[in-house]
Amino acid sequence: MLQSLIDWVFMTTVTLSEQYGVNPVIFGALYFGTMPLFALSVAWWIRSFRRGESTLFPAAVTGVLFIAAYLYVLVAGRNLPVWVYLFMAAMLTLGGISTWRQLKKGRA
Repeated sequence: MLQSLIDWVFMTTVTLSEQYGVNPVIFGALYFGTMPLFALSVAWWIRSFRRGESTLFPAAVTGVLFIAAYLYVLVAGRNLPVWVYLFMAAMLTLGGISTWRQLKKGRA
């Protein structure tokens, strides 16, 4: 049973990767791999703000880490369904709101 599930996931991954040009392993690595770096960059951004230092570079690093996985999909993907773009827009919007709230809380 477990082997059947593994085979199905592998075949689905290969099929979707060929059809849309997006490798799910790369997307997952970018998505989950940037999470700790994103958290550190938010802390760096808040610390820079509190110290009165320039926040331009920490903000830029935070932004790039925030959109890295979605940027990969936009660059590598082809013939993606419209719902994928809508889903990415929703995820970026909700994530942006959450990050903004976290930054406001950290400034106080």
